[in-house]
Amino acid sequence: MIELLVVIGIIAILASLLLPALLHAKARAQSVACKNRERQIGVALESYLNDHQQKYPRYFNPYDASLDAVVGHASTRYWWAKLTPYYPLKWTNVAYHCPGYKGAIADGSNHLPMGSFAYNGWGVSWSWEGTPLRTDEFGLRVGLNDIQPRPVTSVAQIKVPSDMLAVTESRFLRPVIDWPGGWDLLVCGFLKTKPTDYAFDPARHGETYNLLFCDGHVGALNPYVLFDPTQTASMWNSDHQPHPELWVP
Repeated sequence: MIELLVVIGIIAILASLLLPALLHAKARAQSVACKNRERQIGVALESYLNDHQQKYPRYFNPYDASLDAVVGHASTRYWWAKLTPYYPLKWTNVAYHCPGYKGAIADGSNHLPMGSFAYNGWGVSWSWEGTPLRTDEFGLRVGLNDIQPRPVTSVAQIKVPSDMLAVTESRFLRPVIDWPGGWDLLVCGFLKTKPTDYAFDPARHGETYNLLFCDGHVGALNPYVLFDPTQTASMWNSDHQPHPELWVP
């Protein structure tokens, strides 16, 4: 009996030593797969630019009947819908998203889309929920005003493509209240006045979020740094300036 207990104890010790290594290996594999999927988004985005005078899609675009059969009429307005002619998977396919993402995946048919990736539409500016629509967006444009759509951002307007965010992993919108997944539009800042809003999952696959830059390369950054405008604001803006007057509180 004593020998059996000793063996069980040794096995327990070995398991406790191996488990962190196994979890780390799993997280690393998920991060690599996530980066590969972001690279595919980057390839699709580059193809879109080549076919559209080197101009980026807005986050929110006019309806496009040519995409009705592919993504559904209501969803044809979103940035990821514009990439479907160049990308083999649909947004609602789990294989489109980061394997470490455990939130809901949804298109825009009933509410704002949810998934593991998000588009840098605003840059560091903010204009939603009753605030005036801004004309000083320095991201890749949102385009909410249907009467006077925002001008699109061109490749030529981006001062440092290798250091401007195009797509990153998503933040969660009100996860405790009514939003079970990540919003597909990026918001900079911690929004400390609303602690349940726009959270992020730092343990999605380790301690970093994967980032697709406008030149097509993929990197990674700690989300506590990524969403802190005091450290990364210039990376969000097409003119590569921090614009502290636009920071989210």
